Amino acid sequence: MSILISSRMNVVLDEDYRLIGEARSDVAYLNLSPLSKIVDELDLLSRELLLSLDPKSSPLISSRPGRGGLYRNAGLLSNIALGFLIGSLIFSLIILFISLRG
Repeated sequence: MSILISSRMNVVLDEDYRLIGEARSDVAYLNLSPLSKIVDELDLLSRELLLSLDPKSSPLISSRPGRGGLYRNAGLLSNIALGFLIGSLIFSLIILFISLRG
């Protein structure tokens, strides 16, 4: 951010570096520190998304301690539930087939 000291002489003060200089219309100054914080956060989220594919990894953004192997446990439980549903469907089809036949 720059502060205009004299508009007639085109003198400005750079607030971040505390330097006085000449204001030029062909030079633009942009502070990228807020943008770099957002990029770092997006980088962390993208690494978290990629590591979620590895069942042995623990979350990078850990809001609670002791969450290692979370994805492996979630995959195991979902496969157990899916196996139970498929097994129940096959068992009910076998029972239906036997009852219709005999």
